[in-house]
Amino acid sequence: MEIKITKIDPRAVIPTYGTPGSAAFDLTAIEDTTIQPNEQVLIRTGLVFGIPPGHVQLVFSRSSSFKKFGFILSNGVGIIDSDYCGPEDELFIAAMNPGPEPLQINAGSRVAQSLILPYPKISFVEGAADGPNRGNFGSTGGHGDVSV
Repeated sequence: MEIKITKIDPRAVIPTYGTPGSAAFDLTAIEDTTIQPNEQVLIRTGLVFGIPPGHVQLVFSRSSSFKKFGFILSNGVGIIDSDYCGPEDELFIAAMNPGPEPLQINAGSRVAQSLILPYPKISFVEGAADGPNRGNFGSTGGHGDVSV
Protein backbone atom coordinates (compact mmCIF):
# COMPACT_ATOMS: atom_id res chain seq x y z
CA MET A 1 0.00 0.00 0.00
CA GLU A 2 1.28 3.46 -0.83
CA ILE A 3 0.39 6.38 1.42
CA LYS A 4 0.88 10.00 0.40
CA ILE A 5 2.76 11.92 3.06
CA THR A 6 3.53 15.63 3.24
CA LYS A 7 6.44 17.12 5.16
CA ILE A 8 5.13 20.46 6.42
CA ASP A 9 8.41 21.07 8.23
CA PRO A 10 11.83 20.40 6.67
CA ARG A 11 12.94 18.62 9.87
CA ALA A 12 10.23 15.97 9.48
CA VAL A 13 11.37 12.37 9.05
CA ILE A 14 9.53 10.04 6.68
CA PRO A 15 8.48 7.04 8.81
CA THR A 16 10.46 3.83 8.67
CA TYR A 17 10.04 0.30 9.96
CA GLY A 18 12.54 -0.71 12.67
CA THR A 19 13.00 -4.25 11.31
CA PRO A 20 11.75 -6.23 8.30
CA GLY A 21 9.20 -7.93 10.60
CA SER A 22 7.87 -4.73 12.21
CA ALA A 23 4.10 -4.31 11.88
CA ALA A 24 4.16 -0.61 12.82
CA PHE A 25 6.30 2.24 11.52
CA ASP A 26 8.10 4.69 13.78
CA LEU A 27 7.20 8.36 14.24
CA THR A 28 9.93 10.88 15.03
CA ALA A 29 9.90 14.10 17.07
CA ILE A 30 11.11 17.14 15.14
CA GLU A 31 11.68 19.48 18.10
CA ASP A 32 13.31 19.25 21.49
CA THR A 33 10.46 19.05 24.00
CA THR A 34 10.48 19.19 27.79
CA ILE A 35 7.51 17.65 29.58
CA GLN A 36 7.03 18.86 33.15
CA PRO A 37 5.61 16.52 35.84
CA ASN A 38 1.90 15.81 35.23
CA GLU A 39 2.00 17.94 32.08
CA GLN A 40 0.51 16.95 28.73
CA VAL A 41 2.14 18.13 25.50
CA LEU A 42 1.79 17.62 21.77
CA ILE A 43 5.02 16.39 20.21
CA ARG A 44 5.41 17.57 16.62
CA THR A 45 6.12 15.16 13.77
CA GLY A 46 5.90 17.70 10.92
CA LEU A 47 3.92 15.17 8.85
CA VAL A 48 0.48 15.07 7.23
CA PHE A 49 -0.71 11.62 6.17
CA GLY A 50 -2.98 10.99 3.18
CA ILE A 51 -4.94 8.10 4.64
CA PRO A 52 -7.15 6.38 2.05
CA PRO A 53 -10.92 6.33 2.59
CA GLY A 54 -11.98 3.23 4.52
CA HIS A 55 -8.71 3.24 6.48
CA VAL A 56 -7.69 4.58 9.88
CA GLN A 57 -4.29 5.47 11.30
CA LEU A 58 -3.62 4.25 14.84
CA VAL A 59 -0.82 5.74 16.95
CA PHE A 60 0.62 3.63 19.78
CA SER A 61 3.35 3.99 22.33
CA ARG A 62 6.60 2.27 21.38
CA SER A 63 7.50 -0.50 23.80
CA SER A 64 10.65 1.42 24.77
CA SER A 65 9.03 4.87 25.14
CA PHE A 66 8.28 4.70 28.85
CA LYS A 67 11.62 3.10 29.73
CA LYS A 68 13.65 5.38 27.48
CA PHE A 69 11.78 8.67 27.96
CA GLY A 70 9.34 8.17 30.86
CA PHE A 71 6.21 9.43 29.06
CA ILE A 72 2.94 7.75 28.16
CA LEU A 73 0.46 8.61 25.42
CA SER A 74 -2.15 10.80 27.08
CA ASN A 75 -4.91 9.57 24.77
CA GLY A 76 -4.02 5.86 25.09
CA VAL A 77 -4.20 5.19 21.36
CA GLY A 78 -4.38 7.97 18.80
CA ILE A 79 -7.05 7.55 16.12
CA ILE A 80 -6.48 9.53 12.93
CA ASP A 81 -9.39 9.56 10.47
CA SER A 82 -8.92 9.60 6.71
CA ASP A 83 -10.42 13.08 6.46
CA TYR A 84 -7.73 14.56 8.74
CA CYS A 85 -5.56 15.29 5.74
CA GLY A 86 -5.59 19.03 5.07
CA PRO A 87 -2.39 20.96 4.45
CA GLU A 88 -2.08 21.89 8.13
CA ASP A 89 -3.43 18.63 9.67
CA GLU A 90 -0.12 17.67 11.25
CA LEU A 91 0.11 14.41 13.16
CA PHE A 92 1.01 15.19 16.78
CA ILE A 93 1.90 12.72 19.52
CA ALA A 94 -0.14 13.44 22.66
CA ALA A 95 2.26 12.71 25.53
CA MET A 96 2.03 12.96 29.31
CA ASN A 97 4.69 12.84 32.01
CA PRO A 98 3.26 10.84 34.95
CA GLY A 99 6.49 11.13 36.94
CA PRO A 100 7.88 13.61 39.46
CA GLU A 101 10.76 14.93 37.30
CA PRO A 102 10.82 16.85 33.99
CA LEU A 103 11.40 14.70 30.90
CA GLN A 104 13.44 15.68 27.87
CA ILE A 105 12.55 14.47 24.37
CA ASN A 106 15.20 15.32 21.80
CA ALA A 107 14.54 16.12 18.15
CA GLY A 108 15.16 13.00 16.09
CA SER A 109 13.88 10.63 18.79
CA ARG A 110 11.46 7.92 17.70
CA VAL A 111 8.57 8.59 20.08
CA ALA A 112 5.61 6.52 18.85
CA GLN A 113 4.62 3.87 16.34
CA SER A 114 1.72 3.74 13.94
CA LEU A 115 -0.38 1.43 11.77
CA ILE A 116 -2.75 2.24 8.91
CA LEU A 117 -5.51 -0.34 8.66
CA PRO A 118 -8.78 -0.88 6.79
CA TYR A 119 -11.94 -0.86 8.87
CA PRO A 120 -15.52 -1.96 8.27
CA LYS A 121 -18.36 0.53 8.36
CA ILE A 122 -20.87 -0.72 10.92
CA SER A 123 -24.65 -0.35 10.61
CA PHE A 124 -26.23 -0.25 14.05
CA VAL A 125 -29.64 -1.86 14.49
CA GLU A 126 -31.47 -1.22 17.73
CA GLY A 127 -32.65 -4.35 19.50
CA ALA A 128 -32.26 -6.40 22.65
CA ALA A 129 -29.01 -8.24 23.25
CA ASP A 130 -29.66 -11.97 22.98
CA GLY A 131 -26.85 -13.45 25.08
CA PRO A 132 -26.91 -14.44 28.75
CA ASN A 133 -25.90 -11.94 31.45
CA ARG A 134 -22.24 -12.48 32.33
CA GLY A 135 -22.27 -10.68 35.66
CA ASN A 136 -21.04 -7.13 34.94
CA PHE A 137 -17.60 -5.55 34.75
CA GLY A 138 -14.81 -7.69 36.24
CA SER A 139 -16.98 -10.80 36.57
CA THR A 140 -14.54 -13.21 34.89
CA GLY A 141 -11.80 -12.30 37.36
CA GLY A 142 -13.80 -13.50 40.35
CA HIS A 143 -14.55 -9.97 41.55
CA GLY A 144 -18.31 -10.44 41.66
CA ASP A 145 -20.58 -7.51 41.05
CA VAL A 146 -18.64 -4.29 40.54
CA SER A 147 -20.80 -1.23 41.00
CA VAL A 148 -20.09 1.77 38.86
